[in-house]
Amino acid sequence: MPVRTRTIRTERLVLRQFSEEDAPVAYDNWMSDPDVTEFLTWSPHRSSYESCRIVRSWIRSYPQGSMDWCITVLPGPEPVGSITAVQDHPDEGYCELGFCIAKKHWNKGLMTEALRAVAEYIFVNTDYMWIQTRYDKENEASGRCQEKAGFKSVGEVLLPNPKDADAMRTYVMMRVDRPKTLR
Repeated sequence: MPVRTRTIRTERLVLRQFSEEDAPVAYDNWMSDPDVTEFLTWSPHRSSYESCRIVRSWIRSYPQGSMDWCITVLPGPEPVGSITAVQDHPDEGYCELGFCIAKKHWNKGLMTEALRAVAEYIFVNTDYMWIQTRYDKENEASGRCQEKAGFKSVGEVLLPNPKDADAMRTYVMMRVDRPKTLR
């Protein structure tokens, strides 16, 4: 499968492949932050080694067609977040995106900008008919971000808490359909 994580440029961002040099900065900027990871499926990293292991796994998966972008804010190359096809179902015509950004970049519209850009990229470069996202019902800011990026709610689902097997969480499922101009 060809490499699918290509560089995407927006007005304020560059979304690119991760490099090994990004891992320590990613650890400092968001991967170790309990506020950033509060509603994610993974806990804050306890060491930069853990972040390095994850970044290396993303790098190794690029040749197999993974879609894992490092988010950087212009003009600098510093990684400030990630956006990833956490579930990829080409045979079913869709993927699910997961994303996060450093707390110092919250409420600036950067994640909305990144989400829009990646959705457009996926529709232009794949045959996917729709893209799915989700957010923990308690994380209303994530829901607003997804709505601003054009995603619509398609319902709620109760799922096991990935950080506590004895608990359940309510997630709002979102999706955006392939534009008619690309069908």
